[in-house]
Amino acid sequence: MLEIVLNIIIKGVPGAYSEAAALKAYPDCETVPCEDFESVFGAVELWLVDKAIIQIENSVGGSVHTNYDLILRHRLHIVGEVQLIVDHCLLGLPGVQKEDLKCVLSHPKVRVTHRLCDF
Repeated sequence: MLEIVLNIIIKGVPGAYSEAAALKAYPDCETVPCEDFESVFGAVELWLVDKAIIQIENSVGGSVHTNYDLILRHRLHIVGEVQLIVDHCLLGLPGVQKEDLKCVLSHPKVRVTHRLCDF
């Protein structure tokens, strides 16, 4: 039997949340990392990949307006939905206490969501 593997383009790198969403939706897919949403849309429009997984909503950050605009500009259609629960962990070296931290490096949305810099 011939097995068809979907190529799913994602914004981000292997291990990013978009890759987790792609693998949740299509467990046997091959993900194709990409640097920006414009390139993601272009690859789908040019038939370089089968589908894309993009972020549309964030329960904390709200709508991703850029992607709504790109959907309209590229005349692509939403064909499914994946909901992904994201767990963030604060990591440190053994023995380091939270009160000893002076700076946390993170994506800005994570810092706002969890108020990690409010020690």
